[in-house]
Amino acid sequence: MQLSSFSKAGHLVSLLNKGDFKILKVFASSLKNRQFLNLSTLSQYSDLNQSLIKHHLERLVKFGLIGKSTLGYTLLVTGLDIYVLKILANRNIITAIGPQIGIGKEAEVYLAHDSLEQDKILKMFRLGRSSFKQIKRKRDINTGVGNWLLLNIETAKKEFDILSYLRDFSSSFPKPLYRSFHCIVMEPIYGSRLSEVENIDNPQLVLERIIDSMRTAYQKGYVNGDLNEYNVLIDNDNIFILDWPQAIKVDTVNANTVLARDVKNILKFFSRRFEIDRDIQNTINTIKGPV
Repeated sequence: MQLSSFSKAGHLVSLLNKGDFKILKVFASSLKNRQFLNLSTLSQYSDLNQSLIKHHLERLVKFGLIGKSTLGYTLLVTGLDIYVLKILANRNIITAIGPQIGIGKEAEVYLAHDSLEQDKILKMFRLGRSSFKQIKRKRDINTGVGNWLLLNIETAKKEFDILSYLRDFSSSFPKPLYRSFHCIVMEPIYGSRLSEVENIDNPQLVLERIIDSMRTAYQKGYVNGDLNEYNVLIDNDNIFILDWPQAIKVDTVNANTVLARDVKNILKFFSRRFEIDRDIQNTINTIKGPV
């Protein structure tokens, strides 16, 4: 089976030496300012001579971590993955990578363990799988961002910030613990996606909890923007609303349209799967109602 980019990175970490990581650090630290680096710039920021830098670059290019073109050298996604893994390991945040437990157009999700062998969740953004124009339509992002690595970093930061804020008000949002570049480390949550659950003991209660969580998010300033049965996790009667990088603020021009779409998605699912019918406008009014 072909390894994902992040699985490949975990395998390569042990093959790299201190000098290799020093070069990767220069690339990662320079992402915001320049996409391509030359030998002179690398020497200036790494305090290594150009001959030694050439040696490390040959290794990094060979491993598929750095790309080479007429414009210079550039950091590739696996190279950033490796650098992030090194940061997480050095800080004992993540010391072992487990199986991949989720994959989509925009992210890979892994089970991992910290230095105390406690479960953690790693989410690695992979927005390059979709076209830039599609991402621009769906995301409230900096219009000047054109580099895929930067876009993933910015998206990870957005989700981390939103979840950190919302988690203070409800346990139905995943708890983020740490962010490094395009990676978010979160507390583990257990359960099944709503789309995969055939029977629920009390579907009415589950629906009410989803609506209540939407209300909490709205009252605190956010609409999820992509809410459906695929990004709601259910554990008995408890629910967790996943995936917030596409969220918009409630004062955004199209916030009402986006909220109505989220509500329609959820109510349509419960009507189809559990024959629970609820008025869309009344539900929207409940979500937008006074605290």
